[in-house]
Amino acid sequence: MAPTWKVLFGISALFVVGPLATSGWGQEASGQEKTGGGSASGGGSASGGGKEKTGGDSEFQGVTSSYAIAQEEIESEGGEQEAGEYRVGYIVEPAEGWWDGDPAVLQWRGPNGGETNHIEILPFEAESGLLVPGMQINLTILDESGEEIESKPLEFYRGEFYHYANNFSLPESGAYTLKVELNPPGFRRHETEENEGKVFTEAVTTEFDNVEINIEGE
Repeated sequence: MAPTWKVLFGISALFVVGPLATSGWGQEASGQEKTGGGSASGGGSASGGGKEKTGGDSEFQGVTSSYAIAQEEIESEGGEQEAGEYRVGYIVEPAEGWWDGDPAVLQWRGPNGGETNHIEILPFEAESGLLVPGMQINLTILDESGEEIESKPLEFYRGEFYHYANNFSLPESGAYTLKVELNPPGFRRHETEENEGKVFTEAVTTEFDNVEINIEGE
């Protein structure tokens, strides 16, 4: 049986007709990687675009669309692999700007001088395919010799889909290793008094090797 995350296109059927219908979305996660750079995920319309509140599937179109866009970008501009209870995807893009600061007085923050790439990490539940919120994630970039180029905590972003990311400064285009440290989320857990709810309790580190990163303008 295919992993549950492959059938996310049928998520709204849970509320309409019952079990999820197999959609064939995504590819085998374990060990799979793709590399490249491309358009920024933060631009364009948000995940709610095209939503029509007429009942049925359309009520969740924004959710299914955002997950579909995320998967497309992982496949075209990054890669993915399983790590513990997670399916971890990454996306590499040119450096981006974002709205930052106090929500009441947000300020636009463009890419700083020297920032070359925006790198996104998407930790999904391997079983359900849901993005895991509330995590502390650190990303370290190593060059081909294993030397650390830069290490930063990632922030949580809203764009066409939710993700963790930050801008990084790389010296040149080439092959790099992305070392991702995933720390347990702090949210409360339901399920039962037995072990059902004891999920995402351990720190996990995973690495993506030989990631080809291009610097725009070179």
